[in-house]
Formats: sequence, C-alpha cells, structure tokens
Amino acid sequence: MSVFKKNNFLIFSWGLYDLANQFFALNVISLYFVQWLTLEKQAPEILYSISFGISTFFVAFFAPVLGTISDLTARRRPFLVFLTMIAVAFTMFLGIGKILPALIFFIIANFGCQTAIVFYNAMLVNIAPKNKIGLVSGIGKMFGYSGAIIALLLIKPVVLKSGYQATFLPTGILFFIFALPCMVFVKDKQPRGRIEIFKFLKKEKIRQIFKSLKETATNTARFPGLLDFLKASFFGLCAVNAVILFMSVYASRAFGLDKSEVMVLITFSTFFAILGSIASGFISDYVGHKKSMCAVFILWGLCFFIGAFSKNFYLYRVIGAIVGIALGSTWVVSRALAIRLVPEEKIGEVFGLFNLVGYLSAIVGALFWGLLLLLLSSFGEWGYRMTLLSLTVFMLLGFYFLMRIPTPSKIKSRDGS
Repeated sequence: MSVFKKNNFLIFSWGLYDLANQFFALNVISLYFVQWLTLEKQAPEILYSISFGISTFFVAFFAPVLGTISDLTARRRPFLVFLTMIAVAFTMFLGIGKILPALIFFIIANFGCQTAIVFYNAMLVNIAPKNKIGLVSGIGKMFGYSGAIIALLLIKPVVLKSGYQATFLPTGILFFIFALPCMVFVKDKQPRGRIEIFKFLKKEKIRQIFKSLKETATNTARFPGLLDFLKASFFGLCAVNAVILFMSVYASRAFGLDKSEVMVLITFSTFFAILGSIASGFISDYVGHKKSMCAVFILWGLCFFIGAFSKNFYLYRVIGAIVGIALGSTWVVSRALAIRLVPEEKIGEVFGLFNLVGYLSAIVGALFWGLLLLLLSSFGEWGYRMTLLSLTVFMLLGFYFLMRIPTPSKIKSRDGS
C-alpha cells in the first residue's frame, strides 16, 4: 500500500463521501421518508413516485450540462460543495410535518444529492494514481456499502424511539459530517477561471454545451469505445436496477422468505458487496477494466440463471452473496473504465452522461420487469423465475457492446499518445 503514502488521507476523505451519501440514499429514499409519507401521513404512494420522478428528470437533464460546465472551468469541488449543502439542508427540513412542503423539499434534496455524485466521481482523478484507479474506486464503494450498514444501525434506534419524522434531522447532520472531509480537503488540480453560471445560461452557450455532449458521446474517432461503453452500461444497468428494486419481492415470492429473513438477506448481501468492491478494484487494475467488466456481466448472468432455477431454500444465501459481489463490482469497475476511456478534461461530462444512462436504464428495467411479470402472472412463482431469467438478455446485449470497446493500447494509439 506504499502507493498511497502521499494521498492516503485524500483517498480516505474522498471515500467518506460515498459513506455519507448512503445516509440519504438509504434513510430518505429507500426507507423512512416514504414510510413517513405513506404510513404516518396516509398519503398515496403515487405522490412519492411523482416527486421522485420529477427530481430524477431534473437530475437527468442538468447533470450532463453541469458536468460539461465543470470540464470547461476544470472546477468540480464548488459543484460538489454547493449541491451537497442543498441536499443536507433540505434533508433536515423534511420533518416539518406538512406533506406538500415535504415533497418539494424532497425533490430539491434528492436533486442535490444525486447530481453531486457526478462531481464526486469526477474527483477520483484528483486523488488516485493512474494505475490504481480501480482500487481507489473500490475503496470508495467499500466505504459506501459500509455506510449503508452504519446508517441502518445509527438511525434505527431513532425510529423506534421517536418515529419516522425524527430521522431526517440526524440523517442530514450525519450526511454533512461524513461529507465534510471530501468537501474541505479534496481540491481541484488546476482550475481555470471562475464559475459564472449565468454566462453559461446564454443561448449560444447552451447550444455549445449540448453540441459538446453530443460530440463526446458519438465521436468514436476521438473517444474510441465511449459510445459502446455507454450502450453496454445502459443494457447492463437495466438488469441491475431491476434487481435492486425487486430483489426483496423476488426473495419472498420465489424462496418464501418473510420480512425479517429478507432484511437478513439484504444485510448479508451488503457485506459481500463490500468485499466485491475492494476485490474488483484491485483485480481490475491488474487484469484490465474491460476484462473485469466482462467478468462482472458474466457473474450477473450466473446470478440470474441460478436464481431462476434453484428451489433449494438454503441456496438463496449463496445467491445473495454472488449478487452482493456482482453489485459492488459493477459500480467500481464501470467508474474506473469510464475514466480510462476519456481524457481528464472530459471526466465531468462523461459522468454526467453515465448518470443519464443510469436513470434511463432504471426506468426501462423497472418497466420491463413489471410488464413481463404482468404477462406471466398466470404462472405464479414461475412467472417470477422466468422474469429473472429474462434479464440475461440485457447482460448479453451489454456484453456484446463491451467486447467492441478497444483495448487501452489501441485507444492510446488512436489518440497519438
């Protein structure tokens, strides 16, 4: 680990942000806000769905644009700090007790949190040695999955004692505390000028930004492999996001687990996601990020096959472990591969595009699962199993586009470096 003697504190500070983000992702998005809204306030679930959809739309639109602006100015830290503080502040405002203001605050907080991730990812190049991008990416994700467990442990007593509404203030405070080291210590390398947002809101500047985004995504001569990477990510994440959304339901329907057993399974998978994060980062630096991404897609296909045909009650833990490893590896290796495909001055733009692809795939994956399950509803348990197996198609398509990505040596030769 001598490679980190100079940057180990910066890597630690950067990784803590992934942990901090989990306080919002788990306690607000996945658990307590929706429960407070629907169970305590008796609001229909559609209100949460609409609010999340509105917020996601703004993230999908603005993330690539802000990423391009950050590339033009070589400044990512100011965006990270500003968006994180928005997320923290409006998270603490969620518990005001009124439904409509809380929904508006949630839209703003989620926008800040999700968009800040673009700049957090881009700042990886500021602290990681070029030959250890995968390992440092894995360290960050290891912190993130550890944060999910810590968030559960720290906030659960608050829920039991004071209810859902009492969780939002400590969640915001803990988000801020763990994000603070990254915001303070991880700085931009060589910023160019000031960020003047209003200057970029002019018509000609907006046209220039979208032209740059299109050129980056489609210019296969200048950025060989990037378009295929985005296509592979889209198809792969369609399946991955479907699993994230419906894994608990599948465990109940296919394996007959009750609520407590499902929670144990998720926690069990999270521990293996931590292992997968750090192991995949190390391995991808050693064997190559493209090869590692192909292996991750194969691992997902194995998960779908075993999960679809296994009826052994005890085998679900093995499947949970494999899913955890595959899930942790997916984000680590894809982040490292994206960085290897473009020069540093395009990192913010590319992560903005990757963020857009991720949200689009989440929508497609959820719709695919729901519609296919509806068509196969007459098959009962086997309808769920066939739906899971069908996700293999997405992985095969993603694998095809991964294989089209040129090796790093070919990329360098085209760039003339």
